[in-house]
Amino acid sequence: MAGTDRWTNEYDDAKQLADDTLALIQERNLKFPHGGQEASRVTATARRKLGTLGAAVDSMRSSLESSALENITENERNRRRDLVNALKSRREQMLQSLRRDQNSANRTALMEMNRPKAPASETLQTADLDNRGILQLQDQSMRQQDAELEELERTVTSTKHIALTVNEELDLHRRLLDDLDEDVEVTHSRMRTAQKKLKHVLARSGNCRSMCVTMLLMIALAVVVIIGFKLAAFFR
Repeated sequence: MAGTDRWTNEYDDAKQLADDTLALIQERNLKFPHGGQEASRVTATARRKLGTLGAAVDSMRSSLESSALENITENERNRRRDLVNALKSRREQMLQSLRRDQNSANRTALMEMNRPKAPASETLQTADLDNRGILQLQDQSMRQQDAELEELERTVTSTKHIALTVNEELDLHRRLLDDLDEDVEVTHSRMRTAQKKLKHVLARSGNCRSMCVTMLLMIALAVVVIIGFKLAAFFR
């Protein structure tokens, strides 16, 4: 049940992230329809959010194919697969929208470049390039940014998987500690029983036979205590 709740929370967070990213893109289109530096900044933020969304989609898909959700029915698993696929489609549509907007911005920049105007300040990279070379340089920069975003997405996905593995290990250790607590409680119960028997024997008789019985009970008590400590040391 805990795994199911965790998956549902992850989906809700991913859906909210998709909604926020779409709202960010729409806000950019309304406020900066002609592009510009601020529009580029908003675009970069949207790309980072989409990278995080891609990692979340991969994580939820992996969880559905693992044994962590074995308590759900096959119909429920298929329903969740449809939800994940819908999120993936939304992410791809937003990525395509950003690419189209970037291409439009490049065309606008090229048109501005061809208009008669005062010479713009050159950089070392563009000093010896014509218009085609500048476009190639821009395309190369975009491909480099996309590669960096993909690397960031892989890193986020890897970190997510490591976090899930650590969480599973913590659950395992928690169960082991619960079992250890039960064993310790059983050992304490046996010790209390042995102490009661010892007091009863001492109260009833003081002869040699009772002394032998007392010794045997003390030996049994010592064995129980030793076993309890060994169990505790083993589970630690």
